[in-house]
Amino acid sequence: WLEDLFVYPEFRKRGLGRHLLVHLARIAVERGYGRMEWMVLDWNENALRFYRSLGALTVDGWELCRVTGDALPALAGRAS
Repeated sequence: WLEDLFVYPEFRKRGLGRHLLVHLARIAVERGYGRMEWMVLDWNENALRFYRSLGALTVDGWELCRVTGDALPALAGRAS
């Protein structure tokens, strides 16, 4: 699991993000993984354009679910 892959703005447009993702793809192939997946905010057009340029596709029909704040202890306190 990779939490974040981030390139500081002053270092963008130098191929660093592409290099990092290519390296991760090589690791995935070497280990026999069938895919790489990650999340990107729908308003982040620059990131979406970059990922699409590398062959990434957005997946329709999937939504991120989150339990946070007061809902987390409330869920933890429920009978199973």
